[in-house]
Amino acid sequence: MIDPGTKHLSEEGAYVEMRYTGMRILRDRVACAASLALDQIPIEALAAGGVVLAGLVGTIAFQMQQQPGAAGDGVALSEAANAAEMAPPPPPPPPRENAVLVMGATGRLGRRVVAKLLAMGRTVVAGCRSLDKARDVLLGTGEGRMGLSAGFQEGGRPGILFLEQVDITNPESLRRSELWEGVQQVVLTVGTVFGPLPEGGFGVLDGMTSERVEAEGISSLVSVLREVLPKKATRSSQLVLPMRTAEELAVWNRLDDVIMGGSSDSGLQPAPEGAGVAGAVWRGNLVVEGGGFCGARSNKLGLDLAGYDGVHLRLLGDGQTFKLNIKTIDQEDVPESTYQATFDTVSGQWADVYIPWHNFVPVKRAQSDPEGAPLDPSRISKLGLVLSRFEYNKMPNPDYKPGPFELLIEGGIHAYNDVRPQLVMISSAGVERNAIIGDDEVKRAADIPIVQLNPNGTLNHKYTAEIAVRSSGYPYSVVRSTGMIDSFEGGPYLLQADQGDEIVGQISREEVAECLVMAVSMPEATGKTFELRRNEAAESKGKRPMGRQDYVRLFLKLALDKHRWRVGLQPMPKPVPPPSPVTEERRREIVAQVAVIRGQGPPPSSGSGQPQPQVQVQPGPGDGANGASVLVQPQATATAEVKAEKQRETVGVRA
Repeated sequence: MIDPGTKHLSEEGAYVEMRYTGMRILRDRVACAASLALDQIPIEALAAGGVVLAGLVGTIAFQMQQQPGAAGDGVALSEAANAAEMAPPPPPPPPRENAVLVMGATGRLGRRVVAKLLAMGRTVVAGCRSLDKARDVLLGTGEGRMGLSAGFQEGGRPGILFLEQVDITNPESLRRSELWEGVQQVVLTVGTVFGPLPEGGFGVLDGMTSERVEAEGISSLVSVLREVLPKKATRSSQLVLPMRTAEELAVWNRLDDVIMGGSSDSGLQPAPEGAGVAGAVWRGNLVVEGGGFCGARSNKLGLDLAGYDGVHLRLLGDGQTFKLNIKTIDQEDVPESTYQATFDTVSGQWADVYIPWHNFVPVKRAQSDPEGAPLDPSRISKLGLVLSRFEYNKMPNPDYKPGPFELLIEGGIHAYNDVRPQLVMISSAGVERNAIIGDDEVKRAADIPIVQLNPNGTLNHKYTAEIAVRSSGYPYSVVRSTGMIDSFEGGPYLLQADQGDEIVGQISREEVAECLVMAVSMPEATGKTFELRRNEAAESKGKRPMGRQDYVRLFLKLALDKHRWRVGLQPMPKPVPPPSPVTEERRREIVAQVAVIRGQGPPPSSGSGQPQPQVQVQPGPGDGANGASVLVQPQATATAEVKAEKQRETVGVRA
C-alpha cells in the first residue's frame, strides 16, 4: 500500500508530468505557426485544396498582424515550457522497507528507542495515539524532545522516520495496511497512560489502564499479526564459495604440517558419485610426530559477508573436532594471524553446522589474542580448514585421533542469516513471582513493595500481554525491566540479565532502550524472556558502557523459554486474576517501606500501638517502571521539578 504522503507525491508528480506534456505541445504548435510559409507547402497540397489552404494561411497571417503581441506571447510560452521541461522532477519519497514499528513511540522509553534505532540506520515507523504529540516529542527540540526529522534525517544522519497514528486498543486501527507498509519488526513500549487529570490531580488518562492497553491491546495486536506481518521464523542460507568441481576447488591449497617439518598429508577433491551429493571431500592422514595438523587454505577471495550472521556448513564427518579459519584483508601481510572457530562432527551422520561470527577467536602464532578486534565479516580474504591435535593455546583437542580422516562437505561454504525477534516487548520484573503468589496473602506480604501493592492488577495484565507475545508464533524477546529511572550517577554500568524473576534493582531508560534496540538486531535474544538491571558491583560501574560483545554474552547466557526446565528453571506459571486491592492502611504501610528503602523516612516502630505518621514519598527523577510512582499517595506533595514535568507531558507509567 501507499501511505497518504506517498500518494500525494505520486499525484503531484503525475500532474507535473501532464503539465510538461501540455506545455511542450503548446510550444510546438506556436513554433509551427510562427514559421509556416507558403513556399513550404507541397505543390500537391496546393493543387488539391489551394483555395482553402491559401485562405487559412491568409487568416493566420492577418491575425498575427492584427495582434502584435501574439508572437511575443508565443515566445514567452515557449520559454516557459522550456523552463518547465528543464526543471528537475520532485525527489522521490523515502523508501519504507525493513522497518521497525515502535508502538508507544512518544513515551519516555519509546522515544529513546526510536532515536537509537535511527542512529543504527534503521527505518522506523513511530506508532502513536496523537500525531501532534509525536511531532512535538520526536521532531521538536528542547528538554525531553528528540530533535529528529520526518523522512530522511538532517545533516546526513542515518535512519528514516515515518509517523503513524494508531490506537492499540482499537483493532481496526491496528489493521490499517498503511501502518504496516515495509514493517518487519515491532517494539512494544506501551503501558498505562498516566498524567494530569482535567479535574485536577494525577491519574490514568482516558481509561488507558494496563488492562486495556497491555492485556487487551497487545493481545489484540497479536491477533491481527498474521494479516499484516509476514513471519520470518526460519534461518536462510546462501552458497558463497562453491566446492563441487575440480575447477571450483582449484582456489584451495594444501597447508599441512610439512611446512614445519611434519609428515601429515591431506587434499580436497570433488565428492565421488557414490556420495549422493555435489560437494567436496577432504581426506588425509594426520601424523602427530613432528607436527600434528592438516590444513587447506583458499586463495584471496575478497568476500563481503557483513549482511550475514555467520558460516553454514553441511557436513558428514568422522566424530572429530575441526577448525574453520578466516583471514581478513587486514591480516594478509601479518603471518600466523587469523581467526579460528571450532566445530564438531558426528561420526557417520550428516549435520548442519552454524558458526556465528562471534565464535571466531583472533589468533596470533597459535595463541589466542585477547587484544584482537572482533572479526569484521565485510573484509574476508581467505578461508581455511584445519584438523589439529591442538585446540587453542596448545591445549589438546579432546576429539581428534591420529591417522586417516575424511570430511564430506555438501555444496561448499554457505553464509546464513539467523532468526531475529519480530516482537520485542518491555515488561516488568515481578510479573512472574506475582503470578506464582496468586492469592496467597502471606507470601505477597513478604515480597517486594510492587508485588505487595500491585496497583490495579498491573503485574497481572503485563503477564497476560507477555503470554500473548510468547504464544504468537512469531520470534520474540521479552525484556522485564527492574525499576526504571533517569539517573546516570555513578555510571556507566554493565548490565545484568537473569531468568526466573528473582532479581531486583534499577536501570535507566537509556539503558533499557539500548537493550531493546540490541535485542531487535541480535538473533541471540530470540525466544527469551529475562529480567534486566544495572550491575552496581564495584567492578561493573563507572568503568565502560556496554558494547556489542557484552550484549552477545548477556543474551547467550540466557536459556530459551522453551528450554527453561532444562536449565533448572520452572516453566512459566499460568496466569491468575489480580488480587483484591489492598486497604488504605496497608497501602500506607507499603509506601512507608519504599520511603525506608530510599532513605526518605524512618523505620516504622513496632509494638507501640500508636498510629504511624503518614509518609510522603517523593518520586525520584523519572520513577515509574516498577510501579514506584503509583506507590505515592495521590495527595502527596511532589517536588516542583516533578510537578513541572507532569504538567509538560503525559507520562506512560509502567508498573
